[in-house]
Amino acid sequence: MSRPPVPDLFHWRGWRVLSILLVATLLLAPALWNGYPLIYYDTEDYVEISFTWEPIVWRIMTYGAFTWVGHPFGSLWAVAWLQSLIGAWVLHEAVWAWVGRFRPQVYVGLGVILTLFTGLPWVTSQILADTFAGYAILGMAILAFGDALPVRRRLWLVPLVALSICLHMSHVAVAAGLVLVLVTLRMLAPLSLRLPRPRLALPLVAAFLGIAAVPALHWAATGRVYFSESGQVLQLALFVQDGLAKKYLDEVCPQGAALKMCAHKEELPYTADEFLWGDSPFDDMGGWKAMHDEAGEIVRGATGAFPRDVARAMLRNTVTQLDLIASGEDLVPMSWHFVKTQLKRYPRDFRSFRFAMQNRADGLDFTAINRLQVPIAQASEVVVLGLLVIAWRRRDRISAGLLVTVVVAVLGNAFVCGALSNPHDRYQNRIIWLPLFACCIAAIRLDQRFVRRKPAALPPA
Repeated sequence: MSRPPVPDLFHWRGWRVLSILLVATLLLAPALWNGYPLIYYDTEDYVEISFTWEPIVWRIMTYGAFTWVGHPFGSLWAVAWLQSLIGAWVLHEAVWAWVGRFRPQVYVGLGVILTLFTGLPWVTSQILADTFAGYAILGMAILAFGDALPVRRRLWLVPLVALSICLHMSHVAVAAGLVLVLVTLRMLAPLSLRLPRPRLALPLVAAFLGIAAVPALHWAATGRVYFSESGQVLQLALFVQDGLAKKYLDEVCPQGAALKMCAHKEELPYTADEFLWGDSPFDDMGGWKAMHDEAGEIVRGATGAFPRDVARAMLRNTVTQLDLIASGEDLVPMSWHFVKTQLKRYPRDFRSFRFAMQNRADGLDFTAINRLQVPIAQASEVVVLGLLVIAWRRRDRISAGLLVTVVVAVLGNAFVCGALSNPHDRYQNRIIWLPLFACCIAAIRLDQRFVRRKPAALPPA
């Protein structure tokens, strides 16, 4: 076939660029409406890390390094725009991977659906690593099952998937779990023509690079190789919330256990957040660093002494996390919390920050948004299972691969964040757009024109 004329090439590429910019703008719509990127409690720590390169014990440093992109521009808008552009690009590659050719109407249509009916734009608009949780999962699915995407484009996607994985420890854990699932599927695939048959090379490379990037950055910044210094303390806080720490201390303290918490076991609060951040004996015992080793000892001791209780608590917290999917958790006015960091680090943005909708007296109200989006998210979680059955019966291994990845990721994220950390709406809300996206893609693929007709030749990217 002869090469298309130059005007057609420009026309085709022009539509692609315009569609990506449009979807990126949709993903950033809440920040544009707000007048400034949304600020969360954790934002302050990450911004400070990007300037000082000093570790903060309860954070990993990778997302702090990512927010450095705001420095040359003197604005956090650069971080927000980069997040939205990365998201728009990953969604673009996903549509190509499963629809089979560039269709701007499908791509932009999916962008509109995700903007209106999921919390994805509200996550993308925050200066927070959460926006990359879903992109890491979707990127892994593209690399494993996106047969229609040319190999060179999948290679370009590898560093973005690795970046998405390394920015938060929960992303690392979910990605590691997905690797195990993909390997298992590949081993079982010869047993049935209906089972998805993932490609493993690129997902494994992306996962390895993303996971290895965390200790590598810590080594470069501190001279020490580690993933996280807060995991054991976070687990202890969850054990406090579940009553497991108190039960264990009641068992061992009368026997003379040399634990600082023994002197405070009657003062423990009811929630993990109160234990770590509220008026609790945690600071009196030395805080994060001083309690690191003791936290690990208590967690291991309670797990060994009460394995059934721990298992029940983990299951309960996982189920609780599955149901916590609302948008807007803790997106409260930040004029009292972030103001010093804003003035010190990004003074040119201070006026925009101060008069943002988020920082008005009434703050942001997510009641109407959640009344619409939560039922849709719950329905999409059910529909994705039905579509998986249909894909199985039709032997559509490509659709089944996406659907299986999404189902496993939703369950895995709930386990990692609920059973190993502490259930919160924002942890599940950050990926709950994936079932609706997968449902839309699978429904499109039910139209045989998308899966049987040979795609028209396109000019090279």
